[in-house]
Amino acid sequence: MKKAVRLLKEEAEPIARLFGNDRERTVGWVYLWDSSELSVLWLDEQVPAGSIEPPLHPEVLAEAKSSTPVKVIEYLEALSSGGEHTQISRP
Repeated sequence: MKKAVRLLKEEAEPIARLFGNDRERTVGWVYLWDSSELSVLWLDEQVPAGSIEPPLHPEVLAEAKSSTPVKVIEYLEALSSGGEHTQISRP
């Protein structure tokens, strides 16, 4: 009997921290799932991210595009390129 293939994400690791405007307060974490999907865990949904550390590598973003919502990719790309929080729409 064949086993069903599981396409669910099972494990993730934090790969970047999102900081608030003060560049000191952590407002979220970016996680990379074993499916290559990127997701954000917000610690405070009321505070916008002002920066990301470390910036995400273009290769990580490119690989995640097939499994991550477009708005999340655009948001993380803008933060990783040094975009200001006031110009970035949060997904």
